[in-house]
Amino acid sequence: MIMNTPSSLPLPWLQSLLQDPQLSQFELVQSLWSDFGQLLRCYSPARQASVIIKLISQPATFRHPRGWSSQQSLERKWRSYEIEQYFYTHYAPLFADYGHLARLIASDAVSNESGTRLALVLSDLNTAGFEGRHQQLSADACKPVLAWLAAFHGRFIHQSPSGLWSQGSYWHLATRPDEFSKMAAGPLKQFAPAFDKTLQQCPYRTLIHGDAKVANFCFSADDQTVAAVDFQYVGGGIGVQDVAYFLGSVLSEQDLLNHTKDYLDYYFRELRSALSKQLAPEECEAVCNSWRQLYCVANADFHRFLAGWSPEHFKINRMLQQQTEQAIALVSARPQ
Repeated sequence: MIMNTPSSLPLPWLQSLLQDPQLSQFELVQSLWSDFGQLLRCYSPARQASVIIKLISQPATFRHPRGWSSQQSLERKWRSYEIEQYFYTHYAPLFADYGHLARLIASDAVSNESGTRLALVLSDLNTAGFEGRHQQLSADACKPVLAWLAAFHGRFIHQSPSGLWSQGSYWHLATRPDEFSKMAAGPLKQFAPAFDKTLQQCPYRTLIHGDAKVANFCFSADDQTVAAVDFQYVGGGIGVQDVAYFLGSVLSEQDLLNHTKDYLDYYFRELRSALSKQLAPEECEAVCNSWRQLYCVANADFHRFLAGWSPEHFKINRMLQQQTEQAIALVSARPQ
């Protein structure tokens, strides 16, 4: 919906940032999580194109939608936007020839008596042909996302996450002490440190998206290719952490039970192809074999987060519980 330029919008700053005094046709795409700002689309006559502006500011009152409104939660969220800015500046150009994502046009941060504001100006993926958004996917429609993830993981294999989260994803154990303390006692809580250690000690690390839910992928008109958005939790990890999270975000319990092996087979075929551009064949196989074995641990690690954060969450289903049982058996058999 096209709207009048809001009085609260720091228009002179944005005009200067874009070097365009004629910005117009502002459209609210969506509000950012928990009142951290807005995602806007506007038209830039200087570029003869629409652009996306991610305008971020700390809310006057921070209220986590599920009650986790600690100072640590607030600081982690703000840091995530700084991470995203760093990713788009330093890492996104390295992936441009491998997969689709938005291009950073400009970014800046300003601080005054009202607080700090951060703006990321990005190319508009809609005008690049990625207008599709989905909440659920059919089996075949999952494949373009899995292919994108495989390309991303393959491109950044053995990449140090300098300037990003040392451990990608928003749910890893070190950043969730409050949720961990709320977990009920039992095997999941008992083995949580072992899950985390096992994932971090994998010798085949890459960059992971860290929030690879279906809502963070934009689809082409024919649903055959995707572009990814929202790189707030990008950092070090292993590829199946993204895969487990993505499949859990989009598939029903029954589809997960019936088709997970097929999805993994497809992902690893794509991953081998991506890895082959950088690694010898024997190391490609070693990466794939290691990550496939750790798929259950990636699921169990996410299960641990859910069990503390929202123990009644619908994603805690039979598939997640089966994967957790496999993970417990796996880490129990390994020297710690």
